Amino acid sequence: MMKVATRRPGTIALAESKCKTSLGVIAYTLLIVVQSASAQDVESSNAKKEATTPKITTLQDIKVTAQKKSESERDVPISMSVLESDTLLNTGLVRLSDYYAHIPGLSINDRGAGRATLVIRGISAGPELNPTVGLSIDDAPFGSSTTDYSIPDLDPFDIDHIEVLRGPQGTLYGASSMGGLIKFAMASPSTDRFGGRVQSDVSSVEHGSMGFAMRAAINIPLTNNLAVRVSAFDRHDAGFMDDVAQHRKNVNEGHAKGGRLSAVWNAGERFTVRASALAQNVWTGSTTRVFMQGDSYTPLYGPYAHARLPGTDTANIRARMYTVQMDGDLGWANLTSVSSYSQYRLIGPQDATGTFQGLIESLYGVSDAGAKVINNNRTGKLTQELRLSSPDDGRMFNWIGGAFFTHERTFGLQDITAVAPATGADLGLDPLYEGLSPSTFKELAAFGNLTYKFTDQWDVQGGGRFSSVRQRFSNAYSGPLNGGDTFDDERTGDHVWTYSFGPRYHFNANVMTYLRVATGYRAGGTNTVFLQDEGKFPTRYTSDSLTSYEWGLKSDLADHKLTLDAALFYISWKDIQLSAISTVTGQNYFVNAGGAKSQGGELNLAWHPLHGLTLSANTAFTDAVLTREAPSGTYGKAGDRLPYSPRWSAYLSADYIYPLTASLNGNLGGGMVYVGDRQSSFTSSASVPRFDLRAYTTAELHAGIQSLDWNVNLYVKNLTDAKGYLSAMAQNVATGVSSYGLAVIQPRTFGVTATYSF
Repeated sequence: MMKVATRRPGTIALAESKCKTSLGVIAYTLLIVVQSASAQDVESSNAKKEATTPKITTLQDIKVTAQKKSESERDVPISMSVLESDTLLNTGLVRLSDYYAHIPGLSINDRGAGRATLVIRGISAGPELNPTVGLSIDDAPFGSSTTDYSIPDLDPFDIDHIEVLRGPQGTLYGASSMGGLIKFAMASPSTDRFGGRVQSDVSSVEHGSMGFAMRAAINIPLTNNLAVRVSAFDRHDAGFMDDVAQHRKNVNEGHAKGGRLSAVWNAGERFTVRASALAQNVWTGSTTRVFMQGDSYTPLYGPYAHARLPGTDTANIRARMYTVQMDGDLGWANLTSVSSYSQYRLIGPQDATGTFQGLIESLYGVSDAGAKVINNNRTGKLTQELRLSSPDDGRMFNWIGGAFFTHERTFGLQDITAVAPATGADLGLDPLYEGLSPSTFKELAAFGNLTYKFTDQWDVQGGGRFSSVRQRFSNAYSGPLNGGDTFDDERTGDHVWTYSFGPRYHFNANVMTYLRVATGYRAGGTNTVFLQDEGKFPTRYTSDSLTSYEWGLKSDLADHKLTLDAALFYISWKDIQLSAISTVTGQNYFVNAGGAKSQGGELNLAWHPLHGLTLSANTAFTDAVLTREAPSGTYGKAGDRLPYSPRWSAYLSADYIYPLTASLNGNLGGGMVYVGDRQSSFTSSASVPRFDLRAYTTAELHAGIQSLDWNVNLYVKNLTDAKGYLSAMAQNVATGVSSYGLAVIQPRTFGVTATYSF
């Protein structure tokens, strides 16, 4: 029997009220619209029934755009995984932290409060560095190239599928995709038929509260050549963390809402315009950080509890994305223009009492004061890509070439102030520290990719990208923690060449093997003038780069009943950017620190032994280690593992779809996730150990009923209520005890989703 935890009075009523007042009106309006449309358009209704008939699809049916053209995933000479949004929604997997472990080779350092670092094939040196995994929404890049905080954790409702590309993608996607790329392929409007869907979700978390969600989408053909799609969602995320200092329960409850407007215009037989505007706001009440005594697994306050200053460890995230894509058929070539502008803002105050309480007392004579770090980061990014590609008509020689430009403005604000520990109110003292860090990043690149078919079975692909990068960093710091006022204004630039090359051979129509050599990079930057004044710290750190060698096999066997994908890789990484700590001032700075390697492989298997039954398995082995000792200020020896990369990870699943009546299907399934042990980020000295994050295993179950119009699913996440941890950060808590804060995964969760399609 499920144990029901004590919940804060009014939580359920409040969440229900939010859902009803936000998307309830939208859902009701859509139902009225569909009744009217159904009465007037019998032909559209018949088309609807044909489109919504339950089907069993396999991976080879999915079209992807990994190489900036639509093609079957089976033909892409890159190790990759594809997640369909319907699968995520029907099983309650709506955040990256919910489904990352389903993807071989992908791991996450989720520090909470909107801060996360993605890791593919072990390519990471820790947080607060330039990202190593690229992110794009359709064909437009999203997020900063010089900070690791701007990850758009999009709700899956208006996503068609998610493509995860492993290995460097620098040739087609540029900077900060050296480990791989995550691509959100959004749902597109259709001029074929009027339709849409409405979905609701209710869940209950063990040790915590309840969650609710409502989602709605509608596709409206305005003419034979013009259609729009409108979607919106409102989601209340359940909480399960208690704060013993504030005497509050479920403090990590969250609220996410947003929407997307997209349009397609077929201006002629050979010209199409697609435009979209996406908005999403996310608020989280607290992190899921549990504090352990020293480097042990003994909780200070409890397995799902911590003690934080009021008003800290929250996250307020605002994401916006505006895109216009134009495609034209010139006859001899296809022309594509992609223009985008995106904004990302994160306001995330932190509790730093354990670190700065003693300093506040010595400077201001105030004992037992709290210390609050105010963080306000935002990035605005303008991009333009223009490319030409040869027609996909089976010719011997295919090519793609283009130019890319981006202009990013990132603004960082960080203040450290003394506050009242009971209320979090500012005490009115001069800030310990004030920092402003505006920066700009500009990249101008030209790229090309060529494929030559020697025979119908054998071809060779090669490509290159030349990038010119210009950056400007301005830093203005003040306060006693900084030792006074300092100002720095630095400009830096770089010219980078990346390439990819590899042959591909089709044994037959269903079995393909490939070799791939590819490179990637991420931009460098500058350190502050205050650290430069110490006389022994670098003014700048340069870009780092890597070279990847990969062999892969993709096969569709036994009359499409068995698919098998395998890949082996070796990556050499040099001039790694690492975060070091000054032993004089205690401030962070960045250095290029020797080399590392990552080697391993991934295996994906799907089997259809019976009609309606799918058995799937994937696993990844990654051995990612330093090959040279890190410099002073960052402790790391040759052979030490890179942060947050499990050697082994795996996912097993079984799904069975079976007929109940002539118009009703049932489904039943489940899965198991295994995430191996990992190590936290490198530390400043051997006296500060890295935390060993234990391996964990979770299980999932789901069952449902599907008709032509309705789809109802029950699901259980983390069936055994396992405790798994996604990050570890060394710090002192307010009591002065040395500890590690560990971000814990969501406990056992029961939920139900109901979807109506029309």
